[in-house]
Amino acid sequence: MLRLLIGLFLASLISLQSASWQEPLRVSIEFVDLPKKIIRFPAHDLKVGEFGFVVTKLSDYEIVNAEVVIIAVENGVATAKFRAFESMKQSHLPTPRMVAKKGDLVYFRQFNNQAFLIAPNDELYEQIKATNTDINFISSDLLVTFLNGFDPKIANLRKACNVYSVGVIYIVTTNTLNILSCESFEILEKRELDTSGITKTSTPFFSRVEGIDAGTLGKLFSGSQSKNYFAYYDALVKKEKRKEVRIEKKEGKIDARENKREIKQEAIKEPKKANQGVENAPTLEEKNYQKAEQKLDAKEERRHLRDEKKKAKATKKAMEFEEREKEYQERDDRETEERRKALGMDKGDEKVKPKSLKETKELNQELVKEPSNENNATQQGEKENQENKDTPVSKENNAKKEEPKLSPKEEKRRLKEEKKKAKAEQRAREFEQRAKEHQERDEKELEERRKALEMNKK
Repeated sequence: MLRLLIGLFLASLISLQSASWQEPLRVSIEFVDLPKKIIRFPAHDLKVGEFGFVVTKLSDYEIVNAEVVIIAVENGVATAKFRAFESMKQSHLPTPRMVAKKGDLVYFRQFNNQAFLIAPNDELYEQIKATNTDINFISSDLLVTFLNGFDPKIANLRKACNVYSVGVIYIVTTNTLNILSCESFEILEKRELDTSGITKTSTPFFSRVEGIDAGTLGKLFSGSQSKNYFAYYDALVKKEKRKEVRIEKKEGKIDARENKREIKQEAIKEPKKANQGVENAPTLEEKNYQKAEQKLDAKEERRHLRDEKKKAKATKKAMEFEEREKEYQERDDRETEERRKALGMDKGDEKVKPKSLKETKELNQELVKEPSNENNATQQGEKENQENKDTPVSKENNAKKEEPKLSPKEEKRRLKEEKKKAKAEQRAREFEQRAKEHQERDEKELEERRKALEMNKK
């Protein structure tokens, strides 16, 4: 009992000393390298692996445009990598196009007062909760149900943290309590914890939920490796630690390259200033920011040109539509005029045709009444028949001879006019027929309505 009390007292002292990473912090960006997506700002008490997000202040509101992870802390200056803000990714919300710039604020430890606790049994679970009263531990039952019977992986734990707004994860490994950042999964703190007396562990960790089965396929793919609690979680934390070492080496190389590049650029700038007398040359940060702004301006310009082209096409189509309407109107007017003329010509032809028919009948009767000789009956009959046949042809030939001969062009024009007249007559007839049909239909509808009204009255 005394040992347990001493352990609780020491753990509480450690938690009080190391509570700095739990307090929210806000810092201002002092340097931005847009091509490499690196920012620098005062370190304060920040540690490698801590996660935050960049906030840009606009006229009436603030917008989160990026999330950052600290990759190095040197001489009171923290270096962080930034990327698009995906912690609250939502396809139905607009994606901000802003980028991090000098003067923007970076918020850290906003959710570090909430944590998940992964422990092998109920005793350690309750012991850690009792010694960390300033942390709001989210029930492990929620985390187990979220995993749905699968082994905890880094990606799944990050998703759970985003769903439940959790900032850190407490993981018990062999004789160690590891405190990790949810987003970066970097180790923020390690505390000694005696686990030698633990003989029985829960799978995948302690919770009050039982009976969750991932199914045959789930067991096949997940492997149920978390049955061996300490072996599984030791490997999980070490894997992340090896990754952290690789990242540190990579970032060290990047920093060395950046320093060399900056020295070269400064060496190039100095002779230019001496020769040209330039006093206020833009810095590397300002140049990078200007490049990013130019890219955004170019995109907006392209969008503006596209909109103008669309408007021009729409106006052109509207003008063409109006011109076509005018042409159709003019054509309809011409057709109606031609129909009227054609109807007038038809009336004149009807008056002349009866006379010509009477004349032809009288001529035929006279030819029949003429006497014929007995000897040359056949010959005279043939001659008379030929004469009777030739009489209309001779008349037509005489009429043609009397008419003046037309030139080929005039003949073509005359034929075209005749065709147009024929078409106009046909259209006029069709128009009259349609008018009659419409009138008949209207009369039928009126009759039906009258009948219906009479039936309703009855």
